[in-house]
Amino acid sequence: MTKHYYAHSPYPIVPEEQRLTDWRYQLMELSEDALLKEVNAMSREKLIEWLAWNDVHGLFLDEDSIAEGYEPLKKEHAVICVFVVVMRSREGWNGYMGENYVKDMSLAVNTEI
Repeated sequence: MTKHYYAHSPYPIVPEEQRLTDWRYQLMELSEDALLKEVNAMSREKLIEWLAWNDVHGLFLDEDSIAEGYEPLKKEHAVICVFVVVMRSREGWNGYMGENYVKDMSLAVNTEI
């Protein structure tokens, strides 16, 4: 019997000297308004790539979600997940994503630090 491991390989760690030019780190440095605009403009694939990079144990990639019996993330949920992950550790974040309160939503990511 062959064991199947569905979790993807972790993304390589970005060396510190390359982080200023890496799009994943740049995303984390955006202001709240700029982040909201950026995540809404990103493709579903890029959002999921960022989520998988940020949490290698998460079930963000379609094949991982399906293997575990979950539906793949829709773009709308991926947008919210990326926004929440970036904002949740910022002091003073009020749980809103634009006009929508997202902190109590059932998401693929934790809304708490």
